[in-house]
Amino acid sequence: MDFASGKLQRNFNVTDNILRRHSPTELRAHSLPNVSPSAKQSTEYSHQVYVHASQVFESLLPKVDRDKEVIRYAQRGDGEVPRIHFRDEGSKRQTYNLAFTTLKYQQLIETVLIESGFFIQHPVSDEDQSLVTVILCDLMNRNFRLPPPVPNSTAIPIVTEVQETLMKARTKLNGALARNRIKHQALSLDVLLPEKVREKDKCSSTMPIYVWVNILKQSVRSVISYLLEQQYEQVRDMEKLEGKTFYLDPLCADVLVFPASTKEMWRGHPLLEEGYLVLQDRTCSLACHAVRTIMETEGDVLHTHVGTGRTAAHGATFLDQEKSNLFACGVDSPQHVQEVESFVGRLGVKNVRLLQDDFLELDPADPKFKNVRVILVTPRCSRSGVNNAVDFLMNEGEDATLLRDLSKEALQTERVYELAGHHCRLLQQAFKFPKLEAIVYLTRSIYEEENEDVILKTLEYANSLPDNKRIRFKSYHPMMCKKESDTQRDKFLRVQPSENANGCFLAVLAREPEAAEKPQDVIARAAATGIIDEVTAIDPVTGELIVHGGRKKRDAALTRRGNKPIFPHHKSNNKHNGIPLTNLVKMRMTEKRNVLPPHAQVVVHPKPFK
Repeated sequence: MDFASGKLQRNFNVTDNILRRHSPTELRAHSLPNVSPSAKQSTEYSHQVYVHASQVFESLLPKVDRDKEVIRYAQRGDGEVPRIHFRDEGSKRQTYNLAFTTLKYQQLIETVLIESGFFIQHPVSDEDQSLVTVILCDLMNRNFRLPPPVPNSTAIPIVTEVQETLMKARTKLNGALARNRIKHQALSLDVLLPEKVREKDKCSSTMPIYVWVNILKQSVRSVISYLLEQQYEQVRDMEKLEGKTFYLDPLCADVLVFPASTKEMWRGHPLLEEGYLVLQDRTCSLACHAVRTIMETEGDVLHTHVGTGRTAAHGATFLDQEKSNLFACGVDSPQHVQEVESFVGRLGVKNVRLLQDDFLELDPADPKFKNVRVILVTPRCSRSGVNNAVDFLMNEGEDATLLRDLSKEALQTERVYELAGHHCRLLQQAFKFPKLEAIVYLTRSIYEEENEDVILKTLEYANSLPDNKRIRFKSYHPMMCKKESDTQRDKFLRVQPSENANGCFLAVLAREPEAAEKPQDVIARAAATGIIDEVTAIDPVTGELIVHGGRKKRDAALTRRGNKPIFPHHKSNNKHNGIPLTNLVKMRMTEKRNVLPPHAQVVVHPKPFK
C-alpha cells in the first residue's frame, strides 16, 4: 500500500465493485413502509419496562456520600448496568428511553418529591426509591394521567402500588411542579432542562435515518432502482428530505438517507431483517469508508471495539471475503458472541473473526496478526457529539454510561483527560503491530483533548521510538489523497453535531514513504560501519580515495584493497579505479599524461651542416 502515491480517490466516487452484483428483482418481494407523519414511537410502558428502567437508572447514578444525598437510593452504581433479559428490541428501547428521561429530570423530580412532602405521608424504602422516581417521571410527562394497560402484559404488584400511591398525592406533587415552572418561567417541562440537553433533544427528533447497503447481497444501483420503482424520489439536497424521498450520502457511496418521519416504520422491516440494508449511525460509515480508501485488496483489518458488530460487518464487506480477515476485539460473553455471529451471518459476511481479548491485551507478535495492515480504533469516548443517545446506544452497543453523560450539560474535565489517556494507550498499542500501514481513529467527541491532542501526542510517541527511526507516521485527511497542508488541522475530518447528523472526529495516521538516500549519506554510513574504512569522498578526476588521516592512511587503504573498485557494480572498462569516466574527465586525464611542464621539456636543436 502506497498511501502517499496519490492512488487514493475521494470516497464519494461510486466504484464498480459497489455498483455491480445483483439485479433489483430480488428486492421486489418486499415493500417499503408507507410514510405517515402520525407514526410515532409507542409510549405505553408495561410494568416490566418500569422495573427494568428503575434498575438501569439506579445503576447509572453517580456515587455520592450518604450524608450529601438529597434522596437515598438502595445503591448507586458505577455505570455497570445489570444484565437484563429483554423480551424484544422494542422493550429494550423503551427501557433505555425511560431511564434516560429520568436521568435528565432527576434533579427536578427529587425537588418535587421533597417540596410536596411526599415522604412524610408515604414513606418509601430505599429499594423502591428508584422505581418511585421513574414512575413519577412518566406521570409528570403525562400530566399525571395513568397510561392505559399494555395488552398481553403481566401486572407487577409493586408497580401498581407505586402508581396508586403517586396518584393519591398528585395534587401536592402537581402543585410543587407548578411552583418550579413558575419560578423558572417554563411553559413546558423541557424548558427546565439545561440548554445543551434541550438542543440535543431537538436535534434527535429531526435527525434523518441512515442505512448502508449490504453490497454482498445487493448493489447500491439495484437498491436505488428499487426505490424509484416504489415511487420514492431521489433528492440532491438533504434539506428537501420529506415524505417518500431519499438522499445518497456524498462521502459514503453505499449510504442512503431517509426522512426522520420514517424512523419507526423502518424498524423491523424485512429489508433490514434479511440483511439487505443495515440501520447505523453515519459516523461509523465514515470510518469504514476511510478504511476502504487506504486498504489494499489483500491484507487484514483489526477493529478495537466490536459493539453490536455493525461497524465490523460494514468494513468487512469492502474486503476480499476469501483472502482478507477483519478481527474484532471486545466480545465479553458467550451471549455477545452469539449475537454478533448471528448478525454477521445474516448479512452473508464470512471474514469477521471475533476476539474475546481486550485490544490492549493482544500480542502484536501473534502469527494470526501477521497480515494486519490497518487498525480501526473506535474508543469509548465522551460521546459529546451524539444527539440521539438511545438510538446510538441501541445501534452501536455502547455502554449505558452514555445515557448518564449525555443527560448532563457537560462532562467533568477530569473525566475528559482520563478518556484521552486511554485513547493514547490504544493508539500506542496499535503501533506495535509489525506490518501496520495505517490507523483510522474515530471519536464522537467535540473536545480537542480527545481528538487533536491525542493525535499529536501519539505521532510524537511513534516517531520517537528507537526501533522506528526509518518508519515514520503522519496524519492525512481521511477522505482525500495525501497532500501537504499549511496547518495540521486541515488533515482531520470533523463533523459538527447538528439536526442532520451526530458529530465526530476522524483521523488517519499512515506510514510515510521512505525517502531515497543521497550518495554521500550512503558513503558516510559505509565509512561509519567500517565497510570502506574512513572514506568520505572520491576525487572525480583521479579516482583516488580521499581519506581522513593524510597520505599514510590513504595509501594503506589503497594497498589493502589492491586498487580494486570500491563498489561491486563498477566493473566497466570505461572506468578508472571503479569510477565512471565521462568524456570531459577522459580529455583532462589525457592532457595530464601527454603535456609536459615547461621545465621538463627538452629543446631539440637542428643538426649542424656537414
